[in-house]
Amino acid sequence: MRKPPRAGLFGLGVRTVERAARAVLDDPRGQEAVARAVGAAQRGVQRLESAQEAVLHALGFAARPDYDDLQKQAARLKRKARELSEKLSKTSR
Repeated sequence: MRKPPRAGLFGLGVRTVERAARAVLDDPRGQEAVARAVGAAQRGVQRLESAQEAVLHALGFAARPDYDDLQKQAARLKRKARELSEKLSKTSR
């Protein structure tokens, strides 16, 4: 059975993009450009998260770092409760 023309074009496009990506990544300048782009994207995400946190706090809502802090506090309390329980069980024997 013959492939529809679009399938052949798609495959050709994929192969072309693969060759272009390989050429970029094989070149040190291309590697630098990719590293700069990734760094810029990471900084952009950090700025977005910071702005999102500021907006949520301004509206009176908790942001992800607040939940992370609460999770850490809950883990500490759980550990302390377990330690106290163990001490109590040892002293009651």
